Amino acid sequence: LHQSIKNFDYLWTVFNILSVYCSSYPYCKKTIKRGKLFFSLEFQTRMLNSLNEIYNLFYAKEKIKIIKPELFYYIDYIAIAHWIMGDGSKRNKGIILCTDCFTIKEVVLLMNILLIKYNINSTIHYDNNKPRIYINKKELNKIIHFIKPYFIKHFLYKLHF
Repeated sequence: LHQSIKNFDYLWTVFNILSVYCSSYPYCKKTIKRGKLFFSLEFQTRMLNSLNEIYNLFYAKEKIKIIKPELFYYIDYIAIAHWIMGDGSKRNKGIILCTDCFTIKEVVLLMNILLIKYNINSTIHYDNNKPRIYINKKELNKIIHFIKPYFIKHFLYKLHF
């Protein structure tokens, strides 16, 4: 997990949940983007056979990110909350879920999972010709009560419109 230093609380919360699978504490990183210095924190889990089942849901051979239909069984309210906190952003009284590294077919698969399991109608918005999932306020309100308990205080602003 890699997060900006300003998201320390989130990274630390996730680290505390997963620390039994980690061999070290989070560490600081410095990067220069667009000529500016940025600080971030990162941690990694150990390479354990018990985690391969989850890894294989998101990666094909050769470390290419993918989405498999079996993900249907794993996306729950906790997963949606972390998806929004870790890779979502507020946009036009709704939420954008960053899915830039996936194909349009995989994004539609994710949208179908949200529709079938949670009755969430979402749309595709493009950013730099990359598909992202957009959930408007009305649709997000269908699950907000269920995902809010899993949000850390720092990211509650993403749920308030």
